[in-house]
Amino acid sequence: MAGEIIAIFAVLTFVVSNVLFRKTERDASPVFINFFRTAIGTLTFIVVAVVLGIFTYIFLLPWILWFLLFLSFLFGQVMGDTAYFKAQKELGTTVTLAISMTFPLFTVILSIIFLNSAFEPKMILSIILIGIGIIVIGKSKINSENKKPLDSEIQTQKIISYTLFKPIVYALIASLGWAIGLVIINYVTKQIDQILITEGISSIISNVIRFPFALSILLLMVWRENRNSNNAQHLYSFKKSSKTWLLLLIASIIGTSVGAYLYTEAARTAGPIVMSLLASASPLFSLPLTYWLNKERITKYGFLGVVSTILGVIVVVI
Repeated sequence: MAGEIIAIFAVLTFVVSNVLFRKTERDASPVFINFFRTAIGTLTFIVVAVVLGIFTYIFLLPWILWFLLFLSFLFGQVMGDTAYFKAQKELGTTVTLAISMTFPLFTVILSIIFLNSAFEPKMILSIILIGIGIIVIGKSKINSENKKPLDSEIQTQKIISYTLFKPIVYALIASLGWAIGLVIINYVTKQIDQILITEGISSIISNVIRFPFALSILLLMVWRENRNSNNAQHLYSFKKSSKTWLLLLIASIIGTSVGAYLYTEAARTAGPIVMSLLASASPLFSLPLTYWLNKERITKYGFLGVVSTILGVIVVVI
């Protein structure tokens, strides 16, 4: 039971942090948000590794594992999380979570291809449910956007193209990126346990290596974003209000520092199936929070889409 409780708190930290990040989007771009939270995560795991006296263990690992860890964070943290924040900015937290939480399905598919896992017929039902959920969610967003006053048919097409299709694609990219990163890190952590002949510290060791890699890439992305933006655009500047910095810090500590630890502990004590099952329900956790903090609403059809997507993910992980 302790593992399940930890898993619930892990999901809550993920949802709460993303709801708080949502409140900073007027002053911080998705790339900057991802950069800042990764910087906090990097500092956290390095400090933890030094305090526990295991920092030097990273030098005992072969270079191929370092390379795979780099790839895992390239797909998971850099590509997946950045795409998620881009989607969340347009779709809102609940809808983005509903789409991006399809990552267990992609994880199973990739595991079949690369890890020789057995194919199960229930995956077909899962794909159908998830597909229906995404279609219903997309249609509900089209209907809500079309209710707004429009100047012309061109504006209608613009809304559908840029505020609907594009962010949904971003959410799916996030889902795929997380799945690829998860499959790679699953393999690497097992290799680390075998090399170090110990359990329970492989996730800390892997994050000590992965976070700095992601941070360096995101730093370049932030620099490029600032260079290409207009100097008058506050969104891409490091000059932000104290409230924005405070929200970024709190959300990063909750979602990246504490959240990563709880996620690892939940996977270890409750198992990956329970963790995936509870993670798939995160859109429902986000519904009251996004309404309370960000005043986001979802239509009844959009809610049905969320439920269908969750059911699809549940089918594939049970």
